[in-house]
Amino acid sequence: MPEDKAVENECRPRRGRPVQIDAPTREAMVLDAVGELLGQCRLEDVSMAAIARKAGMSKRTLYALFGSREELLGATFARIGRTIFRPLAPEDHALPLSERLRKLLTVNAMPQFEQAPLELLRAVVAEAPLFPGIAEQFDCEGRGSVITYITAELIVAVDNKEIVLHGMEPGQAAELLCDMVMGNALHHLLTPGAERANDLYEEKRQRRDRAVEIFLNGMRPR
Repeated sequence: MPEDKAVENECRPRRGRPVQIDAPTREAMVLDAVGELLGQCRLEDVSMAAIARKAGMSKRTLYALFGSREELLGATFARIGRTIFRPLAPEDHALPLSERLRKLLTVNAMPQFEQAPLELLRAVVAEAPLFPGIAEQFDCEGRGSVITYITAELIVAVDNKEIVLHGMEPGQAAELLCDMVMGNALHHLLTPGAERANDLYEEKRQRRDRAVEIFLNGMRPR
């Protein structure tokens, strides 16, 4: 066969069944689609049909990957939680405790949710009676994940005699610090007019730093 003919045959699209996408890639495509929809729509409008359309696949394929909308949204919130709150990198463990806590309590930005974080929380609360699994996953992978990270760091700090918990359990102390930093979400949920979503970064950073300082002042060995 002449060389130019062989090249032509190699470049020509092959007939037959399309290339199959492996399950992990397909799942990632679905979670990407849900993440985009959550940033654009009300939670109640993020249906399995809407997700399937956004992901470019059939509902049958979607249900083969996730057994229910509740399961799918739970997986999405788990993924969001791993992005917003992250554990320490290996090199961070050598930092002073105050710096380690600040890093754990830093909220990493997700642009698609910056415009409506409280609206999403309100929607999750509204759906909780019918779909408690969604609310539980939302709490577990958000606030719950950072409390878990801080608890582990406080246990290390106690062992290294950096702090004394004065009778508190590490998990209780971690929850106290988390609440000091994050404040009372109920106030913002009940008073929509009090929100100022995008201009509070510096204010939140200052609150985090003050909370960590106050917390550690109360926990230092006497």
